[in-house]
Amino acid sequence: MSIKLRTSLWFTLMVLLLSVMILVFVLVINGAAVTGDPAERLVKVVTKNTEDVEFDNGKFDWDDLDLYKKGVSCSVYNIDGEFLKGAVSESIDLSGYPLKDGLLREESFNGKDYLIYDTYVDMDVSGIWIRGLVENVWSSGLMDTIITLTFILLPSILVLAFGGGWLISWGAFRPMNKILAAADSISGGSDLSARINLKRGPSEMKKLSRSFDSMFERLQKSFETERQFASDASHELRTPITVILAQCDRAKRKDKTPEDFTNSINVIEEQTRNMSQLVQGLLGLTRLQHGTDRYKLKKADLSQFCLACAGEFVPEDDRGIELTCNVENGIEAEFNAALMQRLIQNLLQNAYKYGREKGHVCLTLKKADGRAVLSVKDDGIGIAPDDIDKIWQRFWQADPSRNESGSSGLGLSMVKEIAEFHGGTARVESSPGKGSEFIITI
Repeated sequence: MSIKLRTSLWFTLMVLLLSVMILVFVLVINGAAVTGDPAERLVKVVTKNTEDVEFDNGKFDWDDLDLYKKGVSCSVYNIDGEFLKGAVSESIDLSGYPLKDGLLREESFNGKDYLIYDTYVDMDVSGIWIRGLVENVWSSGLMDTIITLTFILLPSILVLAFGGGWLISWGAFRPMNKILAAADSISGGSDLSARINLKRGPSEMKKLSRSFDSMFERLQKSFETERQFASDASHELRTPITVILAQCDRAKRKDKTPEDFTNSINVIEEQTRNMSQLVQGLLGLTRLQHGTDRYKLKKADLSQFCLACAGEFVPEDDRGIELTCNVENGIEAEFNAALMQRLIQNLLQNAYKYGREKGHVCLTLKKADGRAVLSVKDDGIGIAPDDIDKIWQRFWQADPSRNESGSSGLGLSMVKEIAEFHGGTARVESSPGKGSEFIITI
């Protein structure tokens, strides 16, 4: 059974139960007035009073008498017909109507028809007359009207309750069809960019829609990262694999001496090392983007950490470049030591690679607006304005001729990802021929 049907049936059941309770309540409350035939009510009330009247120690006990009940007004007279007690309205004069035991008659007063019923009660030592008066109208018509309206209106109310419940449920769960359609599209892999973008509907459904959109975005990013990794790996590994295969073929055909084999093995080893470096770089970048590795942040002294990283740095090609540090003391930040070390190493390696021979590289750390600002500046070849946005791309290099060391071209891409992982930014300021400054804010 669907949620819409269950909700609608529940609404209908509650309305039915409430209607029955109201009807019973009306019956109980109006029980005194709604009793049917007025003549029957008149006789019953008068007869009941004759049974309840008592004469004790020369006095009548009126406590058990109901002088007005169910629309019947009663009057009590002594044996001589003198009025003793009663509840008849003063506008009705009954003095002209003699008492007659057991007689039910109809009279008119003030334009209305009334029924009168008298009965005599013999008390042995004395006696009394009890006269009852009731308007000659069927008061049960009120109950008839209530019951009639109930049978007419109740089915309509139930239909309205069921229909309203169904419409409310349909309106509430209609966005679910859109959510399911988008989920099916994503799971089928036909359109990873599909989003629900629910603008109207219940707040719960809009919240669910936003959660699904967020999940779809993460899935799309995951698939794109995987696709990018496969594409990059296949593209970048093609060259070293080709070199290795060619060197193996050459070694089998032409290498005759141990020196020849040693040279071939060295070439293969170098290409294998480049491949290993490339794969490790790609895996690290992909895991950082994908969030598969858990890198914990810990608050520590960033100033001392930067000085330590600079002291441990060993350039791949010295080229006579001098490294200086301008680090403010006591700067603390939350960072992951392994990632931050890789960021500093990559920036320094890039500066040494593209810096001016016998030039200078400066590592700076300062505090600005409550954030730590780390920069690495060189006085090398610089970057052309058209290439500023390209430097963060994978495998892009400003001067491919300097890639003799086997650099993978992933260093700056990793720097940008690490900066964003720490909630910061990475940017560059550069002029061709004057050098570049990479600025990281965390």
